[in-house]
Amino acid sequence: MTRRAVFLSVGGFVGLIGIVLLVAPGSYFQLYATDYSTGMDLPARRFAPAVLALGALLISASAVEPGPFLERLCLISAGAFLGVAITGIHAWSTGIARPAILGAAAVELVVAIVFVWLWARSRSD
Repeated sequence: MTRRAVFLSVGGFVGLIGIVLLVAPGSYFQLYATDYSTGMDLPARRFAPAVLALGALLISASAVEPGPFLERLCLISAGAFLGVAITGIHAWSTGIARPAILGAAAVELVVAIVFVWLWARSRSD
C-alpha cells in the first residue's frame, strides 16, 4: 500500500466518523457504549469538527512529498491511533464499552502500525 493510499483511506475514514459524530452521534455511541443518553450527543457534535479537520489534514497530506513534515505527521498519527486503541481497550476492560470496541481497537492498532511503518520507510529513503 502506498503512502498516498494510506493517507487517503485513513483520512476518508476519519472524515466519515466525523460526519457520523456530527449528524448521528447516537448511532456511534450505541455501537460502542454500554450506556447511552442523548446528553452525550452534545460533546460528540462539538468534537466532530476536530475529527473532520483531522480527516481533511490526512487527505491533504496525501499530496505532500516525503520529508520532515510527513515523517512527523506519521508519528503523530501513529500515536493518536495507538491512544484511541488503548482507551477503547481500557473502556472495554472496565465495562464501559461493548465488545465491538475491541474490533475498532484492532483496526486502530493496525493503522498505528502502518503509520510507524510509513515513518520508518520514509526515513530509509
